[in-house]
Amino acid sequence: MSVFDIDWQRYRLIDLSYEVVPGASQERYLEIERGLLADNAFMHHVRTHTHVGTHVEVDAHFFEGGRDVTGYELTAFMGRGLLLDVPDVEATPEITAAYLERTLGQRIGQGDIIICRNADPASRSGVRPKPALTPEAARWFAEHKVKMVGVDNNFRLGCDVPSGRALHEIFMGAGGTLVEFLDHLDQIRRPEFYFMALPYKARTIDSSWARAVAIEER
Repeated sequence: MSVFDIDWQRYRLIDLSYEVVPGASQERYLEIERGLLADNAFMHHVRTHTHVGTHVEVDAHFFEGGRDVTGYELTAFMGRGLLLDVPDVEATPEITAAYLERTLGQRIGQGDIIICRNADPASRSGVRPKPALTPEAARWFAEHKVKMVGVDNNFRLGCDVPSGRALHEIFMGAGGTLVEFLDHLDQIRRPEFYFMALPYKARTIDSSWARAVAIEER
C-alpha cells in the first residue's frame, strides 16, 4: 500500500459542512443566476457574503488591518481535533475554564482544534438555551495555544454581544481562528480525530467558505 493511501476500512470520512440552499435565507443569503461562458458551457453568477454556510473566520474579520485568509499557512486550518461535549446544558450553560480543564485538560496539546458539540437533546430542540463559550474559555484556549475552535448552530460564541466580541478579541488576538456553521457533529464517534476546514483562497476577505471534514478511526 502506498504511503498516500488511506484504508477506508479502518477510517471514516465525515462531512461536517452545512449545506447551503439558494434562496433559503435572507440574512445568510445565497442567490445564483445561470449564465454561459464564451464556449456556451454553463456557469453561475453568485451573490452571497463571507459568512454563509460553513466558514472560517480570521484576523481580518475582527481587527482592522488583520490578516486575510491568504496570510495563513494551510496547516492553520487542519490538525488534531478534540471533541468538547456538553451533555447537560442545565448543568453547564456557560463553558468556563474550569469545565475545559476538567474535560480537555489531560488531552490538550499545542496546535489542537476544539470542536464544540451540544449533546443535550432538550437544548437542541429548543426547550433549553444553547450552551455558550465565554471570554474565560477563549483565554484558556489562547493559553493552551489552540489554533482553531469550531461550532455549529447549537452552540453560541458568547452569551450576549459584548461577551461574544470579547471572546473573538481574546482568541483571535492570540492567533486563533474560528469555524462556524458546522453540521452533522452527531456523527462524530470518537473524542479525537483529524479535522480540516480549508478556506477559499481569496485576498482581502475577512472570512471564507470552507468544506469541513473529520477523519476518525472506525
